[in-house]
Amino acid sequence: MDYQDIRLKKMVFLNHCLLNVDARGPGVAFRRGPSSELIQAFLKKDINIVQLPCCECLGWGGAARKEFDKFLPIITHAVRFGWLPLFNPIAKASLSSYDSLCKKEAVKVVDRMEDYLREGFTICGVIGMNDSPTCGVTKKVNMVEYMKQMAIAIHAGNAVDPVKMNLDQLMDGKSFFMGNLIEEMRKRSLDIKVIGFEPWAESLEAESERVVKLLNL
Repeated sequence: MDYQDIRLKKMVFLNHCLLNVDARGPGVAFRRGPSSELIQAFLKKDINIVQLPCCECLGWGGAARKEFDKFLPIITHAVRFGWLPLFNPIAKASLSSYDSLCKKEAVKVVDRMEDYLREGFTICGVIGMNDSPTCGVTKKVNMVEYMKQMAIAIHAGNAVDPVKMNLDQLMDGKSFFMGNLIEEMRKRSLDIKVIGFEPWAESLEAESERVVKLLNL
């Protein structure tokens, strides 16, 4: 049924933890609560916000990442007994399974995008998180090396700084979920801007302004 109402019919697809920082991995929250500067910029322009799924919560054991943490004792033992090379295929197999989960979630999101587009809505853009192994757009975390370094630090009895460890393992490339999302959009010929938010920027207000400007809003 055709109808008309006052809605603007514009939206952005926003990384989950920009709206809900409590979904971030333990120790890597970059602020106390929602990314208000960015959210307010959209609200002022009457642009609706669609929250992307948190694949890490879905695949790595919720907010505490309990499933991910199960690997740490295994890696720590590998470090202790010199078996670290044997860990690589195990880690890669686990990450391959996680990648499959991210692909399934990406397909669901793009299905949703196509539904909105068919109904005449405008998707202004997709915003990821550029320090994330899952939601990075132009940067990703080398997770095999991250797990190794975490285990080595634990074995040595050193304090672990998750933020520093995360940033130390950043490399160019698309992450698990965002890479699958971009690829699924490409397959369906959806020309939608995808931007990586930099959560550790010197000014989050300036970073929010940068993102909004890139979206031409």
